[in-house]
Amino acid sequence: MAKSKKITPVIVPESEIEEIEPEISVLEESAAVPVVKGIQGGWKKKPDGVIRRKFLLISAPRQMALARGVEIEQGYVVRERGRELRVRRESTRYYLSARDRSGPGVVGQEIRITKGQFDKLWPFTQGQRITRLRHVMKLDRFRMKVDEFTGEHAPLRLAEVFFPNAEASKGFKKPDFLGEEVTRREEYQTAEMAIHGAPEPSGMCQLGILPYIFKDRRLHLLLVTSSSGNRWILPKGRQEPDMNPHEVAIMEAVEEAGVLGTLRQDLRIRCQMADGRYLQLYAMKISKLLKSWPEMNVRRRRLFPLSDALEIIGDPGVAKAVRRLAVAINK
Repeated sequence: MAKSKKITPVIVPESEIEEIEPEISVLEESAAVPVVKGIQGGWKKKPDGVIRRKFLLISAPRQMALARGVEIEQGYVVRERGRELRVRRESTRYYLSARDRSGPGVVGQEIRITKGQFDKLWPFTQGQRITRLRHVMKLDRFRMKVDEFTGEHAPLRLAEVFFPNAEASKGFKKPDFLGEEVTRREEYQTAEMAIHGAPEPSGMCQLGILPYIFKDRRLHLLLVTSSSGNRWILPKGRQEPDMNPHEVAIMEAVEEAGVLGTLRQDLRIRCQMADGRYLQLYAMKISKLLKSWPEMNVRRRRLFPLSDALEIIGDPGVAKAVRRLAVAINK
């Protein structure tokens, strides 16, 4: 990826598109709408217009000393195709929650369970857990919750501020104890951190795409050459302002490889590259290859059978992540 890129929409004439298979390109994405929760058999909709904004916490605010912390441990039993089933303990209260992000909105239901039921389900969350100490307090006229993560996610601290409407959010002046805003950063979602661990510092993580297609019932991967032309790699780039990670991955697929397709947000993996940086890799089923694309004069592209691609990818960490994603794709 070039050091400096101007982010502009990519407009592709129909004449420049080569059909791979008759499939509409779809980005499976959840809209940011209120969650519907079922509380002990009933349903309660969160107030319309409530806006949440999440920030890194640089230092503890004064009011945090007065807010009693509640210990929370949460684990995911199932998380795939935009749906998740999780169990959570808040102090001495236990919950089972289901959430569906596969439709136009986010719908969920939560019920209280007993400690015994929680203990029976908890082993199924192995490898997909997160623990934190939560403090709820006031920030001026707004509600704020602060999560201090423990265990393998320490010393991460996040603050979430709740606004009644867009006007209040727009007029918010961030106090000094709040750092970078990470509201749109997927890697800071609780489920993402439970599975992949705490995010790396800004600039330490790249976003990439694994374009794939089945030919003669065999999985093939599309690779591109590096800017120097001497290595076969996956399209990837850095996080861009005002873009979600999966949006960046899609942009890199078009710019570096001339690929359109279906991106599955539940088919992704994070790995550490040989240079010490991290790569969050999304799988994309190819539907179209563009006849011309922004970096066609800089890079070559080619489809390789899975076994050949794994041999060609020179980074052991990336190759291992690709192998794991391939197992999920083949299911």
